[in-house]
Amino acid sequence: MVTIISFILILGILVLMHEWGHFITARRLGVEVEEFGLGFPPRLFSWKKKGVVYSLNLIPIGGFVKIRGEDGSDDDPHSFASQPTWKKSLIVSAGVVMNVVLSIALLSLVFYMGIPQILDKNFDDSRVSQRSVIIADILEDSPAQQAGLSVNDKILTINGEEVKLATQVYEMVTKNSDKEISLRLDRDQEIKEYTLRPQLIAADRPPLLGIAVSDIGVVKYNIGQSLWQGIKNTFFMIGMIFQALYNLLANLIRTGELDTGLSGPVGVAVITGQIVKLGFLHILQFMAILSVNLAVLNILPIPALDGGRLLFIILEKIRGRKLNVKVEGWIHNSGFVLLIILIIFITFRDIGRYGGQILESLKNLF
Repeated sequence: MVTIISFILILGILVLMHEWGHFITARRLGVEVEEFGLGFPPRLFSWKKKGVVYSLNLIPIGGFVKIRGEDGSDDDPHSFASQPTWKKSLIVSAGVVMNVVLSIALLSLVFYMGIPQILDKNFDDSRVSQRSVIIADILEDSPAQQAGLSVNDKILTINGEEVKLATQVYEMVTKNSDKEISLRLDRDQEIKEYTLRPQLIAADRPPLLGIAVSDIGVVKYNIGQSLWQGIKNTFFMIGMIFQALYNLLANLIRTGELDTGLSGPVGVAVITGQIVKLGFLHILQFMAILSVNLAVLNILPIPALDGGRLLFIILEKIRGRKLNVKVEGWIHNSGFVLLIILIIFITFRDIGRYGGQILESLKNLF
């Protein structure tokens, strides 16, 4: 139940911000908005204020803004169809912009509150708290792998001596390379104890455990630094998503198959449940990632999405006359149907992948 509620709330916030971008931009540019809806019909209830119908609908995944003349068939001066190209482009793009802004705001808040990250020598210790040493990598077939150590395990002690810095680990392992070494670790707040004997891994090195370690800590940034980190990381994610989409398309063309890592609403819901257990900061980071994904997917030149509508606006400007309203509507409707089919396909695949977790969650409700 927590997973379902969290998923609906998170998705609701992202969609609300996206649609609010369209809504507020249209209103500010003098274009009439007929309805602002959260969720998809059938309608549960609604109210009217200043000529706009605000509605809450039964299907909680999604939302919409109904703008007068957006289908291109209304010549009223306050309709979308009557606006110049620059106004139309701003209104159509505003939802994407708001999702990018939301991501920047969420990540800035995360950096301001303090975010766990790997430390290097340049970090100001006055901004760092909760320092620890974690296992960053484990060499295959090494004593560490054979013993069952895991990446992200926090090293608490070695041979009973408290570990505060990554350099201590290397020094202590080298010092005791001919003996058994006892490790006390913290794995997801569960204490684990292991005894390992270093082995010769490289001819020019002393016997080792086969681990790479890093210093981590919670780093807090001031307001200006947090904002810069939010902007920088948001646009870094945008670049990564475009790269992933390129790889996805290349794989689809090459093999004719969708990447198995691609998830739909069910997959996102399952991941949401896992993220919620990690805490508030992880939820904010996850929301930022989803918001950026929503922005990137919507700006793609695909019919029925914002990017597709923007493409038609640009084509209309290039041609110097309006496009055929019926043809444009048919293209957008066809694109919408294809997207729904794709979502259904991915949803069924997600059910096959996460079916066990879903059934377990449903059992816990009763």
